[in-house]
Amino acid sequence: MSLRRRRLAATALVATAPFVLSACGTSFNAQTNQQYQPGIGANVRDLDAPVQVYNGLFVDNGDGTATFSGALLARGEDERIVESVEVTPEEGQSVEAVLPGTLRLPAEVLVPVGEAGEIFVESPAVRAGYYVSMTLTLASGDQVSLRVPVEPREEMYASVAQTPSTPEAPGDDTGETGVEVDPDFGVEGESTLDTER
Repeated sequence: MSLRRRRLAATALVATAPFVLSACGTSFNAQTNQQYQPGIGANVRDLDAPVQVYNGLFVDNGDGTATFSGALLARGEDERIVESVEVTPEEGQSVEAVLPGTLRLPAEVLVPVGEAGEIFVESPAVRAGYYVSMTLTLASGDQVSLRVPVEPREEMYASVAQTPSTPEAPGDDTGETGVEVDPDFGVEGESTLDTER
C-alpha cells in the first residue's frame, strides 16, 4: 500500500471514529431530558402551591370504597388545614371524601396519609384501573387539584386503611406525625426523598 493511501485511510479512520464510538453509547434506551417519575402515584410539586402532594393515589378496597395514599407537604411558614376533599371519577358524580374532621398539615413537615384512612371515599365509580380528579380545599380558601390513579388493593398497599379514620386516630388532628423537611424541598435537583412505597 502506498504512503498516500495509508494517509487517506488513516484520515478517514480518524474522521469517522468519533461517530462510530459515540453510537456505542446510544441505544433505544438512551437518556433524554424527559422527566422520570418512578412511582405510580401523581405529584403536585409546584413551589407556589400551598400544599404539595407526593405519590398520591387511591387504593380500591373492593367494596365500593377507596382510601387515599400519599404524602402531603404544607409549604411556607404557616400550618395548613384541609377542610374538604372532592373526588370526581371519570364516570359518575363528584363525591365528598370522608375526613376525620379536619386534616392538619404543619408547615414544612411531610405528612404521610393513608395508614389511618384520613381521606376515604365511598363511590362505586372510584375503582381500580381508572383515574379520578381530586381537589383539596384548605381553610384558607386555597385549593389544590390533581388527577390520581386508582390502584387495586394488593400486598404493597397492605398498610393502607380499608375504613375511614375516626377523630381519635393518632396524628389526624394533631399533625404530630410526619418528617421535618428542608424549606427548599421540592426544588428541582435538590430533593432526595424517596416517595415510592
